[in-house]
Amino acid sequence: MTILVTGSKGMIGSHLVEGLLTAGHIVIGIDLADDETREGNYYQHKVDLADKERLQTIVDDNKVDRIIHLAALAHTEGEPDLSWERYKHVNVECAKNIFEIAGDRPVLFISTIDVFGFYDGKKPVNGDSPLKPVSNYGKSKAMAEAECKKLKHFSIFRFSPVYTDEIKRDIQKRYYLKYPNIAYQIGAGLEYEILNIKKAIKVMVNWCGVEPKNDVVIIKDEKNMWTPDYIKSEKEAGRARFVLRFPKWFINCGYFILKGILGENEKTYLLNKAVYPLRSE
Repeated sequence: MTILVTGSKGMIGSHLVEGLLTAGHIVIGIDLADDETREGNYYQHKVDLADKERLQTIVDDNKVDRIIHLAALAHTEGEPDLSWERYKHVNVECAKNIFEIAGDRPVLFISTIDVFGFYDGKKPVNGDSPLKPVSNYGKSKAMAEAECKKLKHFSIFRFSPVYTDEIKRDIQKRYYLKYPNIAYQIGAGLEYEILNIKKAIKVMVNWCGVEPKNDVVIIKDEKNMWTPDYIKSEKEAGRARFVLRFPKWFINCGYFILKGILGENEKTYLLNKAVYPLRSE
């Protein structure tokens, strides 16, 4: 089939393009990070997702069968503008453009577990659990999910933090105060749900061969990350030279005190993720 991939030059997108080509598909890439190129069954277009007319032309001219929408503004370091207005524009308004030009074509929308917001550590969440996003990223993704659900054929994958063997910044926050020298461990260690890029690519490529169920699925590794194992491997690699160990009761007390003073906001949400790692079905 011919698959259109937005965010094709990103960390996940570049791996997805390779996976789709290996599976024998024709790939139409959309991204602002590179000039237009054509190589074999891969066609790369430099397009702003706000340009709905050009997007429609690309989809129609290339007879696109399916769309995988990856492009988004996340927690990107060095971004000059991380205002709510920009998050809404990129993650909601541009997503709506993609959904509208899709028509009856199946769409896979890649979302995030950040849409759940604060977690109390009790009942595991699933695709039907209520959403209470806190961060601008989570709020904008939740709004885009609502737009995606208006489509005739869709799937929504909520990814756990994604990592590769080379890029682990999204999971390093769980055991590093300052990379690469200062690590931290809470109590005997905590387990976090994460997602290896290889599994992420596999489920997206597989989606191209099945009928969408108009459902929401949380995607994660079968085995959770246990922080002591990762800190040990980091020390063996010459990193994590200092490890700060905090009693769990101490972190819990600090969390409840700060939450009581500051309320539920982005700062206390970060601490919530450390104290109560998300659990999903």
